[in-house]
Amino acid sequence: MARCPNCGQKTRGDYCQYCHYPILRRRRKRYLKAEMQAKKQAELEAKEKAKREAEEARKEAEEARKAKEAEELAKKQAELEAREKAKREAEEARKAKEAEKLAKKQAELEAREKAKREAEEARKEAEEARKAKEAEKLAKKQAELEAKEKAKREAEEARDARKAKEAEEAQTIADIEESLRQVESICEELKAGKVGTEEALQKLSDISERIPE
Repeated sequence: MARCPNCGQKTRGDYCQYCHYPILRRRRKRYLKAEMQAKKQAELEAKEKAKREAEEARKEAEEARKAKEAEELAKKQAELEAREKAKREAEEARKAKEAEKLAKKQAELEAREKAKREAEEARKEAEEARKAKEAEKLAKKQAELEAKEKAKREAEEARDARKAKEAEEAQTIADIEESLRQVESICEELKAGKVGTEEALQKLSDISERIPE
């Protein structure tokens, strides 16, 4: 009988009658030892193989993860670039729209300024034309007034000259009448013998010199 190395009971056969642990004999023990070594070697190789496969799987998974991360990163980068591009395009479109709006406002402002200048120039031209017309009208009125004043002065001068001439003629007539009265008086004195003929002739000569021609 052999003692079971597992439970310590005495038993017979190749396996323990109590715990069924293999009871090793020398020959069998060597066989089982070799089998166990082979099994251990196989397990070790299996572990190594599993380890290598696990490492390869880990590497593949890592590469796949890295590839996926790279793909995701590239995708994110592409999305970011697309967003940046869209943002730039939107900004450019906004700036272009603002520039167009500013150019339109500038054109409208320039048009208003031009219209304002033209209106101001037209107003100035109209004002100058009005002033020129008023000046012409005033000059015409002034000329008419001066012509009237001249005509009035000429009429007054003519009237004064006529009056002076009439007065002169009246004075001449009065002088002639006075001389005629003096002549008649001398003739009467001559007839009456109050004056001599020579004195009478002298007086008549003096009177004839005073009578205007």
